[in-house]
This record gives sequence, C-alpha cells and structure tokens, in this order.
Amino acid sequence: MLDAACCPLCGACDHDVMFDLRAVSKPLSVPGLVARCRRCAMWFKIITDPARLDAAYGDDYATVDGADQYLAGDAARAFFRKMLSEVAVTPGVVPRLLDIGAGQGVLLEEARRVGYEAEGIDACGALVRKAQARGLPVACMRADDLDAREQFDVVTMTDVIEHVPAPRRILAAAYRALKPGGTLIVYTPNHRGAVVALGTLLHRIGAGFAVHEIFGGNHVCFFDDRSLPLALDREGFHVDAVRLFPYDPSRPGGAVSPVSLAVVTAVEWVGRPFNRMFRMLAFATKPA
Repeated sequence: MLDAACCPLCGACDHDVMFDLRAVSKPLSVPGLVARCRRCAMWFKIITDPARLDAAYGDDYATVDGADQYLAGDAARAFFRKMLSEVAVTPGVVPRLLDIGAGQGVLLEEARRVGYEAEGIDACGALVRKAQARGLPVACMRADDLDAREQFDVVTMTDVIEHVPAPRRILAAAYRALKPGGTLIVYTPNHRGAVVALGTLLHRIGAGFAVHEIFGGNHVCFFDDRSLPLALDREGFHVDAVRLFPYDPSRPGGAVSPVSLAVVTAVEWVGRPFNRMFRMLAFATKPA
C-alpha cells in the first residue's frame, strides 16, 4: 500500500506542496495538501484526515446540492448516450456493461436503452438504494472489492477516478473485469485546462477561491491529458483516444452562480485553441 505522501501514479515520495487545503471548505470536503510529483508531474492530495474520505461518501453525499441535475438531468443522459455510441459492439450479441460509481443508475438506464445488459456498483448506500428502488442492478461496494474477471465488454467510470486515493487499483479492477478486447471509458477533469491555470494564477496573487473550488472538495487525484494515459498504460491498457472538451454550463456539479458560470465558460473558450479544456474522456482497450 502506498504511503499517503507518495505519488499514487508512480510511487515516488518526492513532491512539491502546491496548496495547503487542510482547512475544510465544504461539508463533504477531504482536507489535505495538494502536491505535485517531481518524477511524473502527477497532482494528488496528501490526505490529512483519512476518516473524512469515508465520511464524504455517506448518505449525505446523495443530497449534495446540484447532484440530481448533474447525474440525472437531460444533459447528463445525452452525454452518456453519446459516450456509449463511440464503442464498437459485436452485431447480434448483447454486450455486458459494468458502471463503476453508478450512483442512482442513470448511465445504466441509458445503456439499457441502446441494447446493453448493464449493472453497476457504488460506495454510497443512499445512491444505491435509489437505483435499486427503480429496479436497477446496483451493488453497494467499492471497486477495490470487485472480483469480476473477464465478464464485461465495457466498463465505465464517470466522475470516479478523481475521488479515489489509489487510482491504479481501481484501473486494475476494471482491467480484470473486462473481457479481452473490451473497452474502458474514463471521464474525469483535465487539470491542464485553462480554468485550472487561471485558478493557480489567482491563488498566487492572493485570491484562493478558485483553487478551493477546483482542489478543495472531495477530489484527491488530479489527472490531466498526460497522466491519465500513463496510468492506463501502466495497468496494461491500450489507450485508443483521449478527448478534451469544455465544461458544460448546462451540467454544473453544484450550486454555481451565473457570474461564475459565465467566467468559466469564457475561460474554456480561450483555452480551446490550445487544447486546454477542463473535461476529459478516455477510451482504452484491454488487449485481446
């Protein structure tokens, strides 16, 4: 098991502390020091209160302001359908899909509508109960405990990998669960985006609110378009594509003011010509 102060990607314990976020900024925040690995440039949080990591995903997690719109709104459903449309499936065969971090099961509903046999797992009991109440096969468990082997054609992880302190373990679990030739889809923020660069700049001049928004919540690993492919490669995947696209103002992840949304949208458009957008979608294959 990696030491909490070591890089979750390469294991090196040589890092620079970028931000001190040990003060809790939100009820479900995971406090810590945001560090950057000197060896592989991975950003991660040195968690100073491990008990808050478990507490962050208790029943209160299901009632976070804005969660229903983000996870289950029309924009989310459209995104999931578009994401699944990019996966090649064998004609005449019903493909099996596992959603890690399934929440209340919206992605499963969309997967079923386009022909998948879909099931999921999630660590938040309250969200799992919501999914089960709608008849969806979602089990309450962590990905570390998943023992499925070569059962699924597709594994999805949307807004999950940034929440786990040992992301390579969750990627290894996904690799085991996939059939040879199966596809893993990972959706997570890109921390080389222009929004992050602006937040870092504001922090240097004494305005820390943006850094607290980006790094101060319950995210503990901060991938970008270089570190995520590296992590996938180290767990044996072939990286097929990494797509970057702007933050979607129709899907705010919480209570966001109209002014903040306008600023974020404008910054994203500035970063677009330089491929510095905040959202990242990776497709990777388990070799046959």
